[in-house]
Amino acid sequence: MAQPTATAPVQNASVRPRLLHVYATPDGESHIEEISVSPKAGDLPLTALRALSYSPTNVTWHNAPSRQFAINLTGVLEVELSDGTKRRIGPGDLVLLEDTTGKGHVTRLVSPVTCLFIRVADNFDVKKWAAGESQ
Repeated sequence: MAQPTATAPVQNASVRPRLLHVYATPDGESHIEEISVSPKAGDLPLTALRALSYSPTNVTWHNAPSRQFAINLTGVLEVELSDGTKRRIGPGDLVLLEDTTGKGHVTRLVSPVTCLFIRVADNFDVKKWAAGESQ
């Protein structure tokens, strides 16, 4: 019987990663939009990385402490924006938090969560990066 051979993963250009972008508008309201990431998107200009684990607890309105990506490694949470939108975030979801000012958001844990936070450079333009344009 033939032994299975290992192959490298092949990128599927027809399926684009989903990026959830949380941001504040000048009136202070927080919103969320979904951005499709091009296969041409390059490396991210990262400035810091940390992993944190959370358990369900009291929820309060807060702002992102810095412009940062959040990637759930385990668990599920729900984010509520000041515009009333609620969105579930699960393992593998990529979120860019940019609501560092304004009314902020609420994070409700559905289960314990481990999340990777990746701070981006001040000049990072998420839409240019997602479109595969140079930074």
